[in-house]
Order: sequence, then C-alpha cells, then structure tokens
Amino acid sequence: MVLEVVKMKRLKVLILSLLALLPIFAMAAAVSAAESTIHEETIVIYAIPPEDDSTTNPHYKLLAFHWYTTINYWINPSNRYGFSTSAVVNTIKASANTWDVETNFQVFNYKGTTYRTAGRRDGYNVVSWGYYYYPGVIAVTYIWYSGAQIVESDCRMNTYFKWSLSGQAGKMDVQNIMTHEFGHWCGLADLYNDVDYWLTMYGYANYGETYKRTLGLGDINGLEAVYGP
Repeated sequence: MVLEVVKMKRLKVLILSLLALLPIFAMAAAVSAAESTIHEETIVIYAIPPEDDSTTNPHYKLLAFHWYTTINYWINPSNRYGFSTSAVVNTIKASANTWDVETNFQVFNYKGTTYRTAGRRDGYNVVSWGYYYYPGVIAVTYIWYSGAQIVESDCRMNTYFKWSLSGQAGKMDVQNIMTHEFGHWCGLADLYNDVDYWLTMYGYANYGETYKRTLGLGDINGLEAVYGP
C-alpha cells in the first residue's frame, strides 16, 4: 500500500492504493510540514487458502475515520478503452451497491456524471481514470478527513493498466477493483495477510480477477462495525 498523509491545517488527506499482485513489497510514505520519510517493508508470502473461504473468514480492519453521512458521488466515464458512458456508470454503481445492500444505512448516493477528475479537493467525490506515478498501483483512493470524519473522497483507476468490464484476462476488472476501493470509502482498511486473500479488502489484485466483486464475511463485518447491520 502506498500511504501519503499531508497535513493542511486541521484537514488531512490520506491516499490508499490497491497494488498489483506481482510485487512482494509495500511502501508507505508520510509527509508532514516538518519532515518527509519513506519506509519500505517486505511482505512475507504465506500460503493462500486453496479454496474461496470468504464466507467464513471474519477478518477486517478499520481506518481511523469514516463518513458520517451518505456519500454523494460522481463518475467521470471518460476512458480510452472504448467503454460507453452507460456501461461505466452501471458497473461502478454496481460496486457501490454491493456495499449498500449489506447495511440498512444508505452509504452511497450516485449523483451523475462529471468532467472533474479524482485527486483534488473540490467538494466532489469523484471516480475517474487517470495516470498514477507508481506503476504497480492499480487504483488509488484519496480521503480528506478532519478528526475521525471523512469530508471528501475520490478514486482514480490507473491508466498504466488495461481495463475490462467483463473480467477479461490480461486486464483489470473495473467492478472488481472499484468494489475494493469503495470499501475504503466505507472506512475499511487493506488486509495484507495471505490468509485473507479471498476477501474483498485484500490489498492486492491481479489481471482478470473478479472475486472481489462480492463481499466476504469479514468485509460485511467491517461495514457493519461502522454503519450497523
């Protein structure tokens, strides 16, 4: 995971990213007004469960903050992959709805399309494509927060990768990746132990992968820990 925290008076921004499964390391960077440090950590690879155990794995990890209100979000469907606006919107809405159906609280509210792009604080919660400077990062979620409350969040899908709406081999699946990223908007953190491989919030993904489209027990437990059943 790439982690950047920038102090802006009382408001802070957190950047969370989903990494390609191929690397075996994660890097975290923290930036403050006084210092800039980079820490590098090797992730030890343990045995991945041979079969999908997501319905029985209760693991989850929470961020220190979450939205206190329903998240109004916009989608910028502009892309270089030949996807229609309606296909992009319906796919990303399906990712948001995957979380919404597991709690009585309305977490997400789709507001429409936009020409705005993700990654800048502008009062809009935006999902869009765009280049991200770490090529191993599939997608990145930006979270601006004050205290324990999120005040804005964006997600950028990295155009370094090829993308698909159908789980196509050799490409990243939009619904798979966005379901994971929306988990951060819900207040859930990445999981990096390989015993949690089959959960949506596992912090690595791969080409053609689609299993993150549906939530596991641990993902639902985390959501309910924030918003209730």
